[in-house]
Amino acid sequence: MSSDARNAHPVSRLIVGGVLAALLAIVLGPARGQPPSAPGPIPTDPSLKVAFIGDSGNGDGFRRVLELIKSEGAHVVLHQGDFDYDENAGGFFQTIDSVLGRDFPFFASVGNHDVDSWRENCWDRNGCYAKFLKARMARIGVTPDDPDLDDQMYAATYRGLKLVFVGDGGSRAGDKVYAPYIRNQLATDAHIWKICSWHKNQRAMQVGGKDNEMGWSVYETCKDLGAIIATAHEHSYQRTRTLTNMREQTVDATCPDPNTICVAKGSPGKSFVFVSGLGGQSVRDQERCLPATFPYGCKGEWARIYTSTQGATFGALFITFNVGGDPAKAQGYFKNVDGQIVDRFDITADASAAMRRARGTSSVTSRP
Repeated sequence: MSSDARNAHPVSRLIVGGVLAALLAIVLGPARGQPPSAPGPIPTDPSLKVAFIGDSGNGDGFRRVLELIKSEGAHVVLHQGDFDYDENAGGFFQTIDSVLGRDFPFFASVGNHDVDSWRENCWDRNGCYAKFLKARMARIGVTPDDPDLDDQMYAATYRGLKLVFVGDGGSRAGDKVYAPYIRNQLATDAHIWKICSWHKNQRAMQVGGKDNEMGWSVYETCKDLGAIIATAHEHSYQRTRTLTNMREQTVDATCPDPNTICVAKGSPGKSFVFVSGLGGQSVRDQERCLPATFPYGCKGEWARIYTSTQGATFGALFITFNVGGDPAKAQGYFKNVDGQIVDRFDITADASAAMRRARGTSSVTSRP
């Protein structure tokens, strides 16, 4: 055998070895602990309709709200806490099942009236809220980030909508526990639409009589990470304009229209807050930011206020995501059980350019 032939063997072995290694990498995917390359922006399903309610009780008012949700064709309910005010989880979910169905998607944050019967093994003879919610998620094929809901924090994704729920631990927990958890969930999240859901408020983030009970860190964190902020606790409905600073209630000068909301990740980011607490228990009055008609008082941060002062009754906020063929567009409206639409607005997420870039990259890399 010639020296040239002998010298070719090591080179050939290197080439073959390299090819095999490349094929093995394709089959096995990224190494354990090595995250895959970041995907492009993740949209929701087209025309995904979400109902937001809170402070519902378990009486005729709640049933009427559930019937409204059904008639409006919502695909999922997000409840911002204070369920039946009776610590009767079994009875509460029985009402939901009787109107919406046993497998209707229903997610919830814990409220102050739910805490004692929240834990999965709460020993309440009428059942435990976390156990019912966990079983419901399992039935519809949703897996939370952590199967233990006892800490009142969990995150999930439903049909492309990222959901982060935190608890009722007060301002200290909000600053020290909930805000870091939210950041961990959303800092690198690629979903276009994200929801932060909790029950209580800061005083300036509602127009009733509630005090500072959540801390500002959760509000600012969600806003800077481009998430919509859903709350309840005060038994009325109110929605802010686009804000760039929650603590100072600073209206975004580039997106000031009360009926056109902008949501974007950034430093600062921008988003809006709503209280949807007309789920069926009671209706309270407007105590802050008078007058009772637009433009309201305080710093001009409120786009719509609907309380007993305005003659409010029970209802739900509906937001439809990915509308008109645009994954970054959404439309919201609040409708009461009498069929009256009392608020209507559009939302734009700052994802259109990123979506175009992702599509462009995909089209280039897929060419032969």
